Amino acid sequence: MRKHRHIAYVAIAVAFALLQCTPPTEIATIQVSPTPVSVAIGGTQQLTAKAFDANSAEVSNVTFTWTSSNTAVATVNSTGLVTGVSAGTANITAEAEGKQGIATVTVRSGAAIYRIEITPSTATVSVNGTKQFTAKALDASDNEITGIPFAWSSSDTLVAKVNASGLATGLGQGSASIIAAAEGKADTATLVVGGGPTYHNQTISSNEVWEPVGNPHIIQADISVQDNATLTIKPGCIVKFEAGNELYCGYNGAGAIIAEGTADSTITFTSNVPSPTPGDWKSIGIYDKSMSTTSFKYCIIEYGGMNAQDGEVVVNDFGVKFSNCTVRKSASYGVKLNDNGYFKTFENNTFTECANFPLNIFVEQVRTIGTGNTFTGNTKNSILVRGGTLASTCTWANLGVPYEIDNDVSIGDDTNTPTLTIGPGTTIKLQSGVEFYVGYYGPGGLIADGTAGWITFTSSVSSQSKGDWKKISFYEHSIDAQCKLKNCKIEYAGYDEDGNVYIQDAMPEITGDSIGHGKGYGIYVAGSEYPDTTTLRISNAFYDNTLGEVGP
Repeated sequence: MRKHRHIAYVAIAVAFALLQCTPPTEIATIQVSPTPVSVAIGGTQQLTAKAFDANSAEVSNVTFTWTSSNTAVATVNSTGLVTGVSAGTANITAEAEGKQGIATVTVRSGAAIYRIEITPSTATVSVNGTKQFTAKALDASDNEITGIPFAWSSSDTLVAKVNASGLATGLGQGSASIIAAAEGKADTATLVVGGGPTYHNQTISSNEVWEPVGNPHIIQADISVQDNATLTIKPGCIVKFEAGNELYCGYNGAGAIIAEGTADSTITFTSNVPSPTPGDWKSIGIYDKSMSTTSFKYCIIEYGGMNAQDGEVVVNDFGVKFSNCTVRKSASYGVKLNDNGYFKTFENNTFTECANFPLNIFVEQVRTIGTGNTFTGNTKNSILVRGGTLASTCTWANLGVPYEIDNDVSIGDDTNTPTLTIGPGTTIKLQSGVEFYVGYYGPGGLIADGTAGWITFTSSVSSQSKGDWKKISFYEHSIDAQCKLKNCKIEYAGYDEDGNVYIQDAMPEITGDSIGHGKGYGIYVAGSEYPDTTTLRISNAFYDNTLGEVGP
């Protein structure tokens, strides 16, 4: 028994001795991070080093020796803390067991970095999708510091990775922080990697939230939001429509769509066709039973407008909030407002590449168009104004594109006595046979003072000719003190051979105008009261009017 026990002790001792003799893991490579690095003179940057074996496994408990290739430019202490000394470049080396890792450090003059800002702050991609992030360094006065190299990293490399230039790639469903660091400062952005697609093909009758993690959201049928339900679409969502479908609220009962993105995390409504074209899907419809919370902010709406008489967005007898949106590539109108549809807010929107007018609106609701909107590159790059009676005092501002009137506009109402003011620099185009008249059915006024920038009334056709449209008329109920045409260009009218301007029993101020290419007179006067005809001739410029300057 003692002999067996002795043998066991000897075996244990031998095994322990063999373990003691096992050589340590050999270091194959050393990595220093971050690299490259910039640091201001007098600034510091902490570097770290890691050792790896031949199988890329990290070797622990390694002591590194840190050195600088140029201590006049940058120094480094025993823990890897670099201090900038003077402008220039130095290599910082971490060494262990004969292996080295190197980081290049650039020491710069100028202000220290106060903060770093990543754009966008949030983003959403699908698995294997990519998103480009950018970073900038700012000093304490918020001035940008250029030429700074950033170290990019991901908080969860199972969800997303990011390369040295800030291009992130989604790897698995979830959320990761994308980090940009430089000179001891850092900022983070959130990248959501979606687990979609998510399919939608049912009526929404209870509150529903669409999250970017479900991207892309694919609409497979016409979807109605009703029964007091609210559909909330979160920033970063991508909503794709299969052919011929639409999303609408307030038609079959009360409902709301809230699609409020942010400047750096927009919401996109687009086609689900691999190679999209305008008209792939119908529209977003906002009807009269929509709830007041309905709102669109920072949305991109594209490739819709299948129905030629509608638009990518159709608003019916309701006031919608619509701001900071881009409406583009519609096969019809961009936004069309029907049945007194109007805007509660409408500002800072961009309309481009629409096959028809970017905006189609009733004359009474033009006043609800706000500021900061851009209209460019549309087939008909004007605002289509559907004619009718204007009953509210308002101003039509210069939007940078013309207003085009498709039917007669009457300014006058016994109750409201409206006055329309047209802003300097504005162009009004009138379609065939259209008349712009004041004070016919009730008191009203028209003030078009182009002193600060000529106001133009002209034909809507590309090959203009005399008599394309009727005239601007002032009738007996005109409010004389609120009727003025000053420094206006009025041309290609006289459709009924009266005049470009017609005055009957009214006393408007007509002065400084350029009136020409008329099929009748420049100005036609009638009735028992009108401005002195000699004064009209002297106070205005006339040219190429078939029947003369002032008549009859």
